[in-house]
Amino acid sequence: MALLLGALGSPARAQESSRSSVNGTSTTPSVVNQTKPQGDMDDGYAAPGIPPPIPMDDPGEVQPEQDGLDQVPRAGQRSVVQDGDLAGNDQEPPMLRDGIVDVGEPLPPEDGTDPSTVDTRPQEDVEPFQYPPSSEDPLLFQIEDLDTVRDNRTTARLFRAEPYDPVGIRIGSFVMFPEIEIGGSWYSNVFRAPNAASDGAFDLKPSTRLVSNWSRHALEFRGTSSFSFYDEFDSENDKSYLAEARGRLDITRRTNVQALASYEKAPESRSALDASSVGTRSDQTIERGELALNHRFNRLSLQIRGSVADFAYGETQNLGVTTNNDDRDYLQTEETVRAAWEFKPTFSVFTEVAVNQRDYDEVASTDLINRSSDGQRYRVGVSFGNTGQILRGEVSLGYGVQTPDDNRLEAIDGLIFDANATWRASDLTSFLLTARSDVTETSTPNVGGSFSRSVGLEVRHSLRRYLVASAGLTYSTQDSEDGIIDEGELRTTLGLEYYASREAVLFGRYAHSSFDAVGSGSDYESDEVHLGIRIRR
Repeated sequence: MALLLGALGSPARAQESSRSSVNGTSTTPSVVNQTKPQGDMDDGYAAPGIPPPIPMDDPGEVQPEQDGLDQVPRAGQRSVVQDGDLAGNDQEPPMLRDGIVDVGEPLPPEDGTDPSTVDTRPQEDVEPFQYPPSSEDPLLFQIEDLDTVRDNRTTARLFRAEPYDPVGIRIGSFVMFPEIEIGGSWYSNVFRAPNAASDGAFDLKPSTRLVSNWSRHALEFRGTSSFSFYDEFDSENDKSYLAEARGRLDITRRTNVQALASYEKAPESRSALDASSVGTRSDQTIERGELALNHRFNRLSLQIRGSVADFAYGETQNLGVTTNNDDRDYLQTEETVRAAWEFKPTFSVFTEVAVNQRDYDEVASTDLINRSSDGQRYRVGVSFGNTGQILRGEVSLGYGVQTPDDNRLEAIDGLIFDANATWRASDLTSFLLTARSDVTETSTPNVGGSFSRSVGLEVRHSLRRYLVASAGLTYSTQDSEDGIIDEGELRTTLGLEYYASREAVLFGRYAHSSFDAVGSGSDYESDEVHLGIRIRR
């Protein structure tokens, strides 16, 4: 009798073990092709898609029939998800059973199963389509879709590939990453002028990031500053500040709104187009706000972006004479539409159209002409995304034009090339390509602007795990297209970093600049040496 009861109870227990509970309700599982040792095989195990012959509870209960084309992925497979679905919907894959070898290849759909119901993509191809991304790494810049050329943190992070990642300081649901650079610099040509004058400086650069570590939405605050104290020429002392806040609001799985607000103040570089090579330097203040709406239509993504930026220049002094630079102040607004088609997570093509308006309140003191203008930018390019481990970033080519409102000034137009892309050639070597094109404002008499172009290539190589060398080459030009402004600068850099620990990095950098402009009276050569330590958490 015991043997008979055991034989009758075994199928019921086998079926019971294969049941699943969804919201507290028992249901027939979607995966039924479970394997059992041959010695214990009984009638409770049937072919895939066929209900067991003995009911699970009531022997008189009629079991629902299953269609052979029902969505029945086999163990370890995912059901098909739509691009942009929330991450974490799929169940964890089952543990491997003894005697089964994982060859690392995705399993094909089971015989009799509709292949369109099984997602056979590798997991690394699935994660970038999930929204929000399954990774909650706070080091990744989560709000980077505003301007992918200017916002290049994930691209730069792949390029650097440091042996240590900062761990940060957890503050509730945020993580703070403090950092400070302490060092010294030497310049062979402080004023970037034909008659070189050298000097040394003490440098102090504190910064911090406070970034959210949420599965949805994102918020970040960033503050940086730079102080340089020169030994002889106090006019070259740097006191720069940047405060920035970014946010992303996830409205749906496919729609989000991103915003940025920033305030920046820094002395104008001596190499700027309208900067003075004598006397004090003008403090440039930039107040910026941006708003972007992003929506994904399956593989088609659309972004509508708007920004406003206020540029203001402080006064300068030379030999007791004060120069007011209010005529250089202007307000710029810009509207952009961008459409991208994604072939795979690490490759997409896009097109972008942007228009801008630059408004001046005052006429230029040099020629009494107002520099207000309207501009258009047209770009097409390819993007490699910001999650790949070999390629990241984007490259684009297009056309730009800036037309002054006053017809006494000529329009500035030409080809534009923008890039911000990293190629990690190997675990030891990576390359960074950067390029930027835009029309620069100028108060040069009877000139409506200058086309500014810059392209650079930098290589980074790990000599040892904790010793990294780098070298770069950048070429920049300014051209007003009328022969009045025509200048170029070639800059080469060398660097060496030693990661003494996770918290401390010793660094040394060398740079040489060669400047060539219209007329030999403006040409100069310059060398820089920077040594210091970077402390971070």
